[in-house]
Amino acid sequence: MKKWSSVTVTAAAISILLGSAPLALAQQPAAATVQNVQTSVKLDQTVTKRLTDVLNTLAGKQTIEFTSVDNAFGLWTINGTLRGTANADFIQNYDSKKGIVQSTSIIYDSADMNKVMDHNLRSKVASFLKSFDTDKVFKTEAIWRVYSPVDEVGLQNYWVLWGNDQSIYIDLDHGNQITASFMYSLKDVKAALTNKANRSLKTLGMTTIKPFEYVLRQQEGNDTVWNFRDDNELNNVLIGVKTGKVWAVKNELGMDWTGDKDFVKAFARPKLSQTQALSAAKSKVQSLFGINLKGYTVKIKDNEYTFSQKGAVTVVGKINKKGAFYSLEAMPANGVRN
Repeated sequence: MKKWSSVTVTAAAISILLGSAPLALAQQPAAATVQNVQTSVKLDQTVTKRLTDVLNTLAGKQTIEFTSVDNAFGLWTINGTLRGTANADFIQNYDSKKGIVQSTSIIYDSADMNKVMDHNLRSKVASFLKSFDTDKVFKTEAIWRVYSPVDEVGLQNYWVLWGNDQSIYIDLDHGNQITASFMYSLKDVKAALTNKANRSLKTLGMTTIKPFEYVLRQQEGNDTVWNFRDDNELNNVLIGVKTGKVWAVKNELGMDWTGDKDFVKAFARPKLSQTQALSAAKSKVQSLFGINLKGYTVKIKDNEYTFSQKGAVTVVGKINKKGAFYSLEAMPANGVRN
């Protein structure tokens, strides 16, 4: 499945601005004319200026053609093409009520990477791939330049390189930080690694288990992990790429409440005391992570239990209504899981 074929590319992810300037430009009244713009669709000059200003900020001065617009609702979708440094398609979402460009995605051909991406960014990607893509499986199929200033959860201002079930995001607002995800079939990873993931899931102890369907090699923040999962991400095991340590195990089939109201009612008061939580978790935590919880303290919030000790690995667990842990995750003191 080629994930980049979807126009809804905001990181799902996977959670970047050029600053306030592009948005401010997009909100200014239109000038008397808009240069280097062609359109076969009906757009007034003010909207055209706002859309064009964002495109020019992201791609430089190009010849812009607006080819279609869906303005049946308050949030318009505008499609078009760029010609100049490199030919590209673009998609923009425009909030007609607020008069702002909500998002812009410019879609370049992979062959044009050297034309449109800064040399330093290309060098950073190449250096990253040298250490991360040790199997040399990544192949760029498309490059997107995305600007989504109203997105409060995901990335806002970034480049993304798409491969076949592969992605590399470059966060331009946070030091060009790279987030990556490459999918592997289970047969393409070492059997010992798959066996460890399966054993970890069984150790968690939920009665129902969904088989893993694939594994992701992921880089996010300080984490470099193998992520064993199924299509619906009901089961999840994270294993460090370098260390081979298990860092997280989750089985959402163990969640037994029915909706938000039932959750609030079930966990209005602590289901387990601190002593009970330590007793319920200690053998699993020892088996999964090799961590002895002796001397740890416990903080409780709803169904989440945080086991901590100064200078040691923190463990976060979530319980169901029966008081059984369906999720356990280890957080190292130095913040690095690899």
